[in-house]
Amino acid sequence: MSDDIYKPSAEATAERHRTGIDTRAIGRHVVLIAWTLLVMFPIYWMLQTSFKDSGEWVTWPPHWVPHDPTLRNYGQIFTIDVQQAGVAREATEQPFSVWAPLGDSLIICTSASLIALFMGTFLSYAISRFNVGGKRFRHSVLMIRMIPPIVIAIPLLMYYAVLIPYASETVLGTRISLFDTRFGLIALYVTVSLPFVIWMMLSFIDEVPYTLEHAARMMGASRMYTLRKIVLPLVASGMVVTFLFIFILNWAEFLLALTLTHPKVETLPVLLNKFQSASEGRLYGPQAAIGTIITIPVVVLGMLIQKHLVKGFSFGMMRR
Repeated sequence: MSDDIYKPSAEATAERHRTGIDTRAIGRHVVLIAWTLLVMFPIYWMLQTSFKDSGEWVTWPPHWVPHDPTLRNYGQIFTIDVQQAGVAREATEQPFSVWAPLGDSLIICTSASLIALFMGTFLSYAISRFNVGGKRFRHSVLMIRMIPPIVIAIPLLMYYAVLIPYASETVLGTRISLFDTRFGLIALYVTVSLPFVIWMMLSFIDEVPYTLEHAARMMGASRMYTLRKIVLPLVASGMVVTFLFIFILNWAEFLLALTLTHPKVETLPVLLNKFQSASEGRLYGPQAAIGTIITIPVVVLGMLIQKHLVKGFSFGMMRR
């Protein structure tokens, strides 16, 4: 393809030389700044709402900056008993700790993401190198994600709460239930995340030249040694990108967690939905505070692995 399409027009070049200003570059920066502000505005609104008092939550015209910033909302999410939904805030004096849902979310999402990444990477290698499942398998693997969660929520509830306990009691003589357990939610998240891992890791593994593996095999290296010492180091950045992607999906999942857990296990998105009172309705301040807490781990994780993200997103582009 010719590079002429990337060259500025003669009029633009003449205008830049005459004024010393690149108008096209300015236009691009204006568009990027406007788009950034548009994307970041919901995050800003959530953050500043978390510091507002209840009188400023739904005022009109809205207060773009809190008039009287307060930490009451953050303190409230540790003191309100959200199980008493519908009771006025003044009557809910029993202590409540947000650390239990935070711990459940971290354990469930991290475990499910790591297990799915481990399994999906090896499955992707088998599909890429041995054409497991045929040519169309890599495309049909995404069919699981095409099913709306609401379609499988009730069948899964019956399976977790009724069929598994009944079968385990009949066969093993002991009652086993996956309902309202961390293991049950981890197993489900691994299942729904696996298609994404396979699809994303396939693109990275396909970029690794097979000649490298062939040379190692000729030197006497085993298949597992070649995979561990040659392939995995080359696709490590892709694994980091894939982990972050599926971690965000699991971290923000709401419907399945709401249906299959209560009251022993509770994730942060489920907790976020419970803050309301009979006198004030939705408690937007505490909800914004929890939303901020939910956002922090994803932002911190993204910053820690930023180098790998850039490398992973650009993997293979230079060779092409």
